[in-house]
Amino acid sequence: MEFNNRLLLKIIELAIAIACIVLYETVGNLSSHPVLVAGTIGGYTVICGVLLVGHVVNSLVEKRLNALFSLIGCLLFVASGALVIDEWQSGTLFVPSDRKRQAVGTGSLMIINSAVFLLDTLCICRT
Repeated sequence: MEFNNRLLLKIIELAIAIACIVLYETVGNLSSHPVLVAGTIGGYTVICGVLLVGHVVNSLVEKRLNALFSLIGCLLFVASGALVIDEWQSGTLFVPSDRKRQAVGTGSLMIINSAVFLLDTLCICRT
């Protein structure tokens, strides 16, 4: 196993996805589009975990496939994060402020994770 920037990015992606799962369970009904939001968080937690394990055991994943996973992850996390933030900032939901802060924080983490996925895509394409 070689520790490099891409391994670090995979660890960060997985850690943020796990944090989003924890916040999703804490907040409860995070979005009116649960298939997109929960599917993105759960699916990419599994994908990032598998790619991380593959990187640790020096398994080869084709560069184009890895870049495709990262690019689609970037798009899905942007869409999910934007939906969550938009729904909770609109003010139509009357909920406690702690729950609202957690939901907006989850949406923000999702957008941050999309930036990490974009950076990962750029690192993959650069090498």
